[in-house]
Amino acid sequence: MEGVLISLDILSKVYSSLCMIIPDCDETYNYWDPLNLLVRGFGKQTWEYSPEFAIRSYSYLLPYYIISYPVNYIVKEWGLPSYYIFYFIRFVLNGFTVYSELKLYYSLKKTFPNSSNWYLFLTAIATGMSHAGVALLPSSFAMQCVTMSISYALKEFSIGNAVGSLTWIMIGGLFGWPFVLALAVPYGLYTLLHYKQLSSVIIRCIVNLSSIVAVIVTIDSFFYKKLAFIPLNIVLYNVFGGEGEGPEIFGVEPFSYYILNLALNFNVVAIFGFIGLVDFSGKKWAINLPLILWCLIFGSQPHKEERFLYPIYSLIIANAAVALGGLYTFVDGLLENINARIISKISKVLVVFLISSISFLRTVNLVENYSTPLVVSKELAHLEGGNVCIGREWYHFPTSFFLNNDQRLKYIKSGFDGLLPGDFKEGEPLFDVTSFTPEGFNNKNMFSETTIIPFEQCDYYIDNSGKTNGIEPDFTNEPKDWERVTCKKIINPDGNHGIGRLIYIPPILRTFIPYNVDYMEFCLYKKHI
Repeated sequence: MEGVLISLDILSKVYSSLCMIIPDCDETYNYWDPLNLLVRGFGKQTWEYSPEFAIRSYSYLLPYYIISYPVNYIVKEWGLPSYYIFYFIRFVLNGFTVYSELKLYYSLKKTFPNSSNWYLFLTAIATGMSHAGVALLPSSFAMQCVTMSISYALKEFSIGNAVGSLTWIMIGGLFGWPFVLALAVPYGLYTLLHYKQLSSVIIRCIVNLSSIVAVIVTIDSFFYKKLAFIPLNIVLYNVFGGEGEGPEIFGVEPFSYYILNLALNFNVVAIFGFIGLVDFSGKKWAINLPLILWCLIFGSQPHKEERFLYPIYSLIIANAAVALGGLYTFVDGLLENINARIISKISKVLVVFLISSISFLRTVNLVENYSTPLVVSKELAHLEGGNVCIGREWYHFPTSFFLNNDQRLKYIKSGFDGLLPGDFKEGEPLFDVTSFTPEGFNNKNMFSETTIIPFEQCDYYIDNSGKTNGIEPDFTNEPKDWERVTCKKIINPDGNHGIGRLIYIPPILRTFIPYNVDYMEFCLYKKHI
């Protein structure tokens, strides 16, 4: 069974590496494009990377640059599309996700043996893991590190395991997302209260912490050409930002936003995950306390985003696995005759079928309805150089890894009134580029004319077939001097949708289950020379 479940987990990660959408434009512009700068010398620059604000770390991106170097060389030598680098990095991201999941699986196997297979199954089929595990986001990296940390926390208490658990939280918090450091509190307090050789743990943790901080400060100080400790800058902006600053300017949501989000990403698994909070037997505290703490911190924040929950995804799944394993162990203990145990096994099969079916249909739904930007953007590899322009669909463009070396992504004026990314300078030494302070940036999400160009300067144009607002060019009737390169369907966010927006309904079942999904076209156009 173990081999089957591991294979299932690997196959699901291969699928998500190749097909999963980029659900958040923050991933594109704050991480993929700066990484494209490191790898290929150009990309879009957000205000967060301006040395004036410096709240994004190059130390997070540098390992992916180093890993991608051989693939980048092959792409250049063989004349392959640059998006091969993008997909290679996605496999690396999911590779680390699988590794962390297996570490936690083997820890659960020793601590909660009846739950380990449930964990491996649930994490393999979870929709939430299908996009969190492949995302180039600090919150995803933090999730992987939290998973590693919990795998050590569930083991027999020792100096090595204590230091390992706390160090992985440090790595996830300092290289990734600083707020994750809060999850070190439960295990740290437990260590203080229950371990006699405390000095050894403290000394080793201080050495590890100092080493991590030194590496981060050194790297980012080189890139920004000034002393920079990015984790501190992130906290200062998000927690102590002045008027008109801070995360709230990007929108606020009610607490129900997270409830609905978890329901879509984990269905009934989320319910079991939180039911499991009532059980503190054995080492369940190592799962429960971080989960409770994170929910209290981020549930109380006005600004909410799906990726803010990534760090606790493994905790939710582990808790659900322990709950299901404990439930069936209890039920099997009550059953004495063979027929009753057969009924118990049948119920397990039904639960597995129900959870996996809903999860699979939700995952396929995301790919079916939202992956078009990845598909259409691949066509750019077969086109000549020039400005690839985008207006209202700016947030759907995947990354500059889909551009040829002589193509550049540009924005035209649209209905969006927030601050768009600018461009990293080109043709200068890397550290001069990353330390340059561009004009027009601000930390209040205020629109700047410096981020757009006139439509007349565009060689290619990406847009949807929806009704225009009079600001963007109208391609309803294709202009004479433009030709359509390709169009693919994408869900219309303003359309009328039924259950088809939530889960994919196979064609064979659409006679019985209405599949009311309103699509529009997502198109790439080329200007005639």
